[in-house]
Amino acid sequence: MASRRARQSRSCEPVLKTISTFLACSDSRWWVIVLNMPMLIVCPIAGLDVAEAEESAEPLSKEWYVSGFLMRSYPIGSLLKFDGDKIPDTRFDSATGGGLKIGVFPSSKSVFGAEVELSGHGGSLTAPQTVVGNKVRSAQLDTTQFNFMVNALARYPGDFIQPYAGVGLGFSILGTDGHTQSSAGIREPDSVSGLNVQGILGVRLMITDHLFGFTEYKPALFAGKEGDGCGTGGRYSSRKANCTPRQTHSLHFQSHHVAVGIGFRF
Repeated sequence: MASRRARQSRSCEPVLKTISTFLACSDSRWWVIVLNMPMLIVCPIAGLDVAEAEESAEPLSKEWYVSGFLMRSYPIGSLLKFDGDKIPDTRFDSATGGGLKIGVFPSSKSVFGAEVELSGHGGSLTAPQTVVGNKVRSAQLDTTQFNFMVNALARYPGDFIQPYAGVGLGFSILGTDGHTQSSAGIREPDSVSGLNVQGILGVRLMITDHLFGFTEYKPALFAGKEGDGCGTGGRYSSRKANCTPRQTHSLHFQSHHVAVGIGFRF
C-alpha cells in the first residue's frame, strides 16, 4: 500500500514540472491554473499519505493518550445511616455524566499501562417514609458526585481492536442538597467523601494511528462518611479544640457504569 502511494506521488512530479514550465512561457496562465487545479490539490494530498504510511510503519516509542467520555451510572445496593440509624429502602436514580482520562503505556505494543481518571455526574438519593413505632425515617437528596481514580490496565495491543481490563482505586466526593429523617430527627447533610474501588472491562477501536474510540463497563464500590464538623487532623492541621463532634451520615453503595468515548494518543 505504501509503495503504491509512493508511486502515485512520484507520478505527479512530471505533471507539476510541465505545468510550471508552461506557466513561465504562456500568456494564458489563468486558464492553466483553472484547468489543472485538481492536480495541484491531489498531488500534495498524495504526499501526505506517503508521510502517514511511513509514520505508521514505526510504533510509538511511548504511548501517551488523552480521552474524553460520556457515561451512564446505575447505582445499586445503597445503605444510608445517620448516627448509626439505618434509613431503609434507600435508592439512587440512574444518572448521566462524563469525564477525562490521561494515560500512558511504555510503547504502542506494551501490554501494561496506567491512567488517571476524573469524572462526575448528578443524581438523586431517595427513601420512602417508613414508620416503626413512633420513629419516621426517609430521605430526599439531590447529589453531585466527583471521582478521582488511578487505574492499572492490561490490554491486548492489536492493530485495530484492543480489548483491555483493569482495576482502579480512588477518592469520591458526593455533594448533597436535601434532608434526611431518622430517629435523630430531620437533618440536612453536608458532603460525603470516601474511597472508591472499580473494575474495568473495555475495548478500543483504532480509527487512525493517533485517534481511537472506546467503550467500557465499570462496576464500582463506594464507602464514605460525612465530616463531623471538628476537622480531620493531619500533618499540617489539627482537630478543633474543645469541639463536640456532631452526628454524621455514612453511605455505602455499589454501582455499574457504562461509558463511551474518543481519545488521541501521541
